[in-house]
Amino acid sequence: MSTTKSEDEVSQHDEPVEEVTKWVREHTSDLLRYAASRVKEREVAEDLVQVTLIAAWKSKDRFAQQSSTRTWLFSILKNKIADHYRKVYRDPVIHSSDIQVDERFNEDGHWSPQHRPNDWSTDESAEKEALQRYLLHCLEQLPAHWRAAVEMKYLKEKDSKVICQELGITPTNYWQQLHRAKSKLRECITRQLAAQQ
Repeated sequence: MSTTKSEDEVSQHDEPVEEVTKWVREHTSDLLRYAASRVKEREVAEDLVQVTLIAAWKSKDRFAQQSSTRTWLFSILKNKIADHYRKVYRDPVIHSSDIQVDERFNEDGHWSPQHRPNDWSTDESAEKEALQRYLLHCLEQLPAHWRAAVEMKYLKEKDSKVICQELGITPTNYWQQLHRAKSKLRECITRQLAAQQ
């Protein structure tokens, strides 16, 4: 009895490997670019793409090819990103700077006098460009779950019901996170503008 595999057995085994290798070669950079635009850390984006390709490999037999491979892979990646944000919301990391947000407001939810933000205007185009840079910088400083809520609401203009579903949170939790994120953003941007002057 021979222990060597026939050429047919080898070629049948190599076909799926070659197919997945082709997916990796053709789609990894686009998947990574998409993931990086949706999550804060590059390493997390890389992990999400890797998990996507592993899931595709494991479910390749169920791929009905009713859509293109690219569309199928992006669909898997979008689900993995949603799973990532659900996990971030379920297991948030609380930083000491997050706790200070509540101290800026009185019991009615209005700014306390010592924490009331300064007014600032953006009449000049250079100031608008600086404000945009500061906004991007300050967005990156937010906790991941706050950042996701802000980006989905204001940058992607998604409906709050859709956001709550995608992130797996209640409307009350969503509005609370959005309010706290906006407060942090305003404080951060005000600080950046004050440092500029």
